[in-house]
Amino acid sequence: MIWLFKKDDARLRELEALVIQQGELLEKLREENEKLGRKLADAERRLEATLKLFFPKLYHEKKPSSLEEMITVLVDGLDELRNKVSLEATRETIVQQDVKLQEEAKPFVDVNKIRIRLEKLEDEEKQALKLVLMGYCTVKSLRKELGIGKSKAERILDKLHRLGFLDVLRVTTRVQPKGYKVYFPSPHGEAASEVLLGMPWSMLHIQVLHEKSLYMDNEKLIKESEMRLKHAGYKVITEFEKPSECVIKYSVGTHRADLVIYGEKAKIFMECESMSNPLAQVCKMLDAHYEHYKKIYIVVSSGLAKRMMIQRICYWAWKKRQPEGLVIEARIEAVDRLTRLSAMSTYIINRPPSK
Repeated sequence: MIWLFKKDDARLRELEALVIQQGELLEKLREENEKLGRKLADAERRLEATLKLFFPKLYHEKKPSSLEEMITVLVDGLDELRNKVSLEATRETIVQQDVKLQEEAKPFVDVNKIRIRLEKLEDEEKQALKLVLMGYCTVKSLRKELGIGKSKAERILDKLHRLGFLDVLRVTTRVQPKGYKVYFPSPHGEAASEVLLGMPWSMLHIQVLHEKSLYMDNEKLIKESEMRLKHAGYKVITEFEKPSECVIKYSVGTHRADLVIYGEKAKIFMECESMSNPLAQVCKMLDAHYEHYKKIYIVVSSGLAKRMMIQRICYWAWKKRQPEGLVIEARIEAVDRLTRLSAMSTYIINRPPSK
């Protein structure tokens, strides 16, 4: 063998050069591989930190252990974020459109004349009107807030009704079959809200809930309701998971509920109301549920929000002005008291026939 290479020194030198070249190439590849390994490890650490910071819930649910799994979690998180942003943008557009339609549909009321009429009220009557607009819309809740007797509260409310600031409907419950009166603003009362409280009545409820630390946004209400109903054994679908599953079709279009609950006998649509929706949107929601079911299931943030919601339903029922009248059953519950659907507080709102 040595003899063969001695006879061909050029071939030997060529092979030696090739070995050196391959060795250098191998060393270079090893260095590049180590560099890429360090970059990959750094990328994994940074991506893991990003997921923990921006998508902690998804990270802890999926527990990714490789770069590929982390990228999948990131894509899921970004997709969820995109859907949420798209949903919020859609809601904002709907809110703006509804506010515009509401303003256009509102009958003309001379605010200056309303201001003059308000000045003629006694201080206690003005305070009572403010409280009714803020959601203290029953004799019981008003007397408690003002610290007055039942008879005096009834007299004040009756006077505000006679003067045209308030309208009224009767609501019955399981424990009060004879019912009680719920007061809500007339067009003049809505104008009075802007004079007395500096804002439209449609925006007042959410302001009051914020001030009393009782506000809960729609997304939080939906997730909390979903969790509680699932713990009670129901199958629940949210609008975030399957929007099409939550659609109600009715005579003038469609409405998308917040939750769909599959009970033992029926598919039930449920709404989560933060009181941030404009009145026009609330009325469309009620139109859809009334047309199909004559019933609506609603979850709110608190006991005060329950009264606000009942007040809004009465406002809607009064505006309907159907010649034959209407009766709607509203099952409304504060989210911290939500258990089974059959246990929800039930209110029957009766709108007599329009004359």
